[in-house]
Amino acid sequence: MGRVHVPSVCSVAGMRGPGGRLSCIVNLVPVRYYDTREYIYCVVPVNLGRAMPIAAGPSARPALMPRGDFDRSARKAQTRSSLLAAAARVYARRGFGGATLDEVAAEAGFTKGAVYSHFGSKENLLLALMEEHLASQVAEQIALFDRETTTWERPLAGSARWMEQLEQDPDPFRLFVELWVYAQRDERLRERLAGGLDALRVTFARFAAESAADAGFQAPPQASEQFANLMLGLGVGLPMLKLIDPDSVPASLLGAALSVLIRSAETDAEARELLADADLPRAARA
Repeated sequence: MGRVHVPSVCSVAGMRGPGGRLSCIVNLVPVRYYDTREYIYCVVPVNLGRAMPIAAGPSARPALMPRGDFDRSARKAQTRSSLLAAAARVYARRGFGGATLDEVAAEAGFTKGAVYSHFGSKENLLLALMEEHLASQVAEQIALFDRETTTWERPLAGSARWMEQLEQDPDPFRLFVELWVYAQRDERLRERLAGGLDALRVTFARFAAESAADAGFQAPPQASEQFANLMLGLGVGLPMLKLIDPDSVPASLLGAALSVLIRSAETDAEARELLADADLPRAARA
C-alpha cells in the first residue's frame, strides 16, 4: 500500500540568502477552494508578515507570481479562513439547520456576499469545514501510524487521539453527524462526504496492509479495504454513541475493539478469508 500524501496544514521551511544564511522563516499554507480540487500554497515570511501564494494545483511546483496577485490571493485565503472559523463557531452554537449565512458573515465581520463568493451556499460551507477537518484527521492519523513502531501501538495511539479530541471538543463531530443526515437526501453532498471518508479509508487500509506484513503474511487488497471499513465504522459509530450517552462508552473502548480486530486478523486465517470474500462494490468497479 503506497503512502498517502495530503497537504500539510502548515509546513515550516527556511529561506536562505547569500552565504547560506537563514533570511526568513516561512509557512507553506495550502488552501483548498470548495469548487475545485486545487490548492494554492501561500508562503508566509514570518519576518515580513505577508502571505505570498507561489503555486496552484494539486501537485504544482512553486512559481513566482506578480506581487498584486500575491496580495489578492493572500487576502482571499485569509477571508476564506476567517469565514470557516466563524462558521464553525456559529454552527456549534446554532446547529447547521438553525444557522444562517447572515450570522456567519456577521461573526466573521464580512458581508453575506463574501460568504457566497467563497462557498456559494450554506451546504458548501459546511462541506468545506468537514473536508478541512477530515484532511487534518488523515494527516494526524498518518503521523501517528508512522511514529509508532508496532502493530499494537498504532491503533491504540490513533484511537486514543480520536476519542481525546471528541471529549475535548465534540462540535466538529456533531457537525459531521449533521452533514451525514443531510447527505442522505442530497446526492452531491453524499458524494463529497464519501470522498472525504475515502481518504480515511485509504489511510486505514494502508495500516491494515502494513500490519499484515508485520505479522508475516500478505493480506489481499480486498481484506485490507474491508478491515479499513471496520475501523472507520468503529471510529464513527462509537463516537456517535458517546455523544448521546458519554458514560456508556469509555475512551479506551475504540482502541480495545481495534486491537481485537487486529488479533483476529493476525491469528485466524478463516477470519482473513471472510474479509477477503466480502462483497466489495468499490473493488468491483475498479
